[in-house]
Amino acid sequence: MCTSLTYTDTAQHPYFARTMDFPTTTPWRPIFLPRHYAWPTGLQTTRRTRYAILGGGRQPQHFNSCLMADGINEAGLTCAELYLPHAVHYQASTRPGAVNLTPQGFINWVLGEHTSVAAVVADLPRVNLVAKLWGGDDQVYPFHWFLCDATGHSVVIEPTATPLSAQANPVGVLTNTPILAQHVHNLNRYLNVTGAQFTPATTMAAKQWLNAHRPLPTSPLPTDRFVHTAIRRLGTPQLHSDQVKTTLLTWLAEVSLPYDATKTNRTHNYTHYRCLIDLQAQCYTFMARQQSQPRTIRLTADMAANWHAPVIYQEN
Repeated sequence: MCTSLTYTDTAQHPYFARTMDFPTTTPWRPIFLPRHYAWPTGLQTTRRTRYAILGGGRQPQHFNSCLMADGINEAGLTCAELYLPHAVHYQASTRPGAVNLTPQGFINWVLGEHTSVAAVVADLPRVNLVAKLWGGDDQVYPFHWFLCDATGHSVVIEPTATPLSAQANPVGVLTNTPILAQHVHNLNRYLNVTGAQFTPATTMAAKQWLNAHRPLPTSPLPTDRFVHTAIRRLGTPQLHSDQVKTTLLTWLAEVSLPYDATKTNRTHNYTHYRCLIDLQAQCYTFMARQQSQPRTIRLTADMAANWHAPVIYQEN
């Protein structure tokens, strides 16, 4: 399914980028959610955002709330969800005194109620993720989340145990199952680096791999897309700001899943969009499969202060 990465340019300017490969019955679009936006948790309660959000999402059928897959809020905090089947551990019921959420609403809580990665991490022990349906979906989706803020601080949250906790991601890349630790182990093994942990030897091996023009894995498996993107990110000399958009979107195109017009069922996985988030400028660049050029929307102070209703942008 999805591939994502964080990046910092030569001016220490942070970015986040991802592909969205998840099949749905409603289209993915850029979406703006205002301050004080009321969203249902799926647990017979409603929460309200404190901060405006701009990101990629969709409007599920027969449901009056937007489901976000990624985004940035007005404080420069980003969050994206990616698929983690066969690894998550959700709770069966709500817990008194906890922040009870369904997995689909976790991203709304992160971006709607926090200004930094540190603030989210401090709040995590209060969260109780409950395995309940949300938004008319027919299943409870297994997710893990990749977060980054305007300082460049980034973490991965994987709901594999209770209480929830966050971990650093030194590779700066995340795809789907397996868990991050196994991805890192696989990367070292691919690069012939000893051990399961990320070390400077991992980065050196990635640079040597690219300098030798050795081939990168090309299969659609999440493990191969992780290795491919990690070697690109770790092995490429640090980019200047004017190189970032084109380069990161190109890296994502290399691991995008092709669309097959002969497959019309809901289980057909292909890349619906690529996005790039400039955390300091608070710009969201969205490139749908059908588009030849990316579209950039900026989350401005005026939007955050004066726009009071959700906006679902058209594809073009």
